[in-house]
Amino acid sequence: MNEIELNSNYVNKKIIGHILPDEEMRKIGFTDRNESHWYYCANLDKHISFNVSIPKNGSDIDISILDEEYCQPYDYQSMLERDPGFRPAILIRDEVEKHMDELQAAGVLSGHIRGEYI
Repeated sequence: MNEIELNSNYVNKKIIGHILPDEEMRKIGFTDRNESHWYYCANLDKHISFNVSIPKNGSDIDISILDEEYCQPYDYQSMLERDPGFRPAILIRDEVEKHMDELQAAGVLSGHIRGEYI
């Protein structure tokens, strides 16, 4: 894998979060129950979630894919690097890319290139 520059949360530094007006953020699916950031969560599979946190102070975004059953990251990208045909990781990758596409189309994220490290 090529060297990717990471932000302080170990997310590809090219991926930038953009805060839209409150109504638009909520319409997209974000919540700001914690007033310091906008948070988005989507289920990708029975136990795997896709999470995006965009701090309101402009600091680094956080994107994580979590295995909720085991309370740990689900590193599908590393799995696919070792075994490009590993079906469970392919399914999660496809779901992650779908959400990334939707969030970029909505204008809340930018800079992600499909298939590149998140």
